[in-house]
Amino acid sequence: MKNIFKIILVPFLAVMMSPVFADDHMQTTDFFPVEFYHGCEFSRGKDVTDLEDPIADWNEFEDESGNDSYSAWVLTPIFHSNVDFNGEMAIWMGTWNSWSDMGSELNNYFANGTSAAEGFNKVWNCANHSLTALSVVRSNPNPNTDGGVLSFQSCTVNDGKSLADLVEADAKWNNFADTAGMSGGTYRMFPTAGIMEEDDDVDFWQMSAVRSLEAWGANAQKYVDNSGGLVQASIYGDIVSCEDQEIYQASNKRSASAN
Repeated sequence: MKNIFKIILVPFLAVMMSPVFADDHMQTTDFFPVEFYHGCEFSRGKDVTDLEDPIADWNEFEDESGNDSYSAWVLTPIFHSNVDFNGEMAIWMGTWNSWSDMGSELNNYFANGTSAAEGFNKVWNCANHSLTALSVVRSNPNPNTDGGVLSFQSCTVNDGKSLADLVEADAKWNNFADTAGMSGGTYRMFPTAGIMEEDDDVDFWQMSAVRSLEAWGANAQKYVDNSGGLVQASIYGDIVSCEDQEIYQASNKRSASAN
């Protein structure tokens, strides 16, 4: 499915920039750039708390440059294979308000800001820098601006199905989630650049975001109480296959302006 997916993704994105649903969750499907620094190893004696000083220096550079389109979070694992709860495992996730903002801010960074980021290199070394295109499946009306809990799954569109089938299924799932009283948002991130070879068969990553572990647990209970597994299988089972769910605590390190 992957090779076909690569061919159809670009025209699909162009079509999806226009309205597709008369639905509160998805009036339009815009795509936003999201970057990840992952596969990060901390230097000897360093952990996630040592990121705070270089983050402060980097935020100062961003403020002085007038870069107000970027938001960033540090993700630490809650449920994850080979998990390390000692602060020695983390991921950097960053988003821009638009692709043009991403281009201008990256241009400024490489021209003027690499020295401001040198402190990061003293704390950790990240083997991978990936770029994805994010679309909103279910909006989050009450996000936690300080962070929250994020879950990720890698997904593949089944043979014979298309992203249009997936979008139709999303409307059904959003209706179920509304009826069940589930909170939070759901997003898809499509591979764009810097994707690891082991993820070559992944069509997208699905990300869910809630305000807290308490909210995550409440959603899980509503999912169970309302036979969410059966409903989800009936809606998505023939369309997409997802696996390897991982759950992280997100701590906000920079917030973009609303404009």
